[in-house]
Amino acid sequence: MQDYRTIIERLNLLPHPEGGYYRRHWQSDIEAEAKDSQGRIIHPIRSIGSSILYLLPSHEVSAWHRVSCDEMWHFYAGSSLRILTLSSNNELGEFVLGNRLELSEMPQIIIPRSTWFCAEVMNADSYTFCGCTLWPSFSYADFDLADREMLIQSFPHHRTVIERIFEKSNKF
Repeated sequence: MQDYRTIIERLNLLPHPEGGYYRRHWQSDIEAEAKDSQGRIIHPIRSIGSSILYLLPSHEVSAWHRVSCDEMWHFYAGSSLRILTLSSNNELGEFVLGNRLELSEMPQIIIPRSTWFCAEVMNADSYTFCGCTLWPSFSYADFDLADREMLIQSFPHHRTVIERIFEKSNKF
């Protein structure tokens, strides 16, 4: 497997606040308001979409966070990526982003807006190279990193996995 540092260098990726490395790759020049299914404006006029290139080395995690936009993850190369979600009905979801369809991996995964989630590379001494596309366009105003105690208080049945990811995120 290619050394992940080569990809970071060639694509000029920068450290991401949630862990890993990224670079904005695309942002639409079309702008619009975003409304929910009841017609309420949830995002004022802004670009309708954007995407990043994202690389996560196996010694890091993408920490628990949420974005108030719908987000699609796309698999490009490297090891498969486990994505964990915490839903509003207190369920823990687990999805695997990858290209081994025979193992039920998916090359694209959708994270609904405002869903808490995290990600970890499944194989040691490796990395996952993927992309993330958001609708509407990403803004740090829409991004929340989770507070450990708040997340545990909101999802007490999933304390073990929440703490495991927080422990891994504190190691880098």
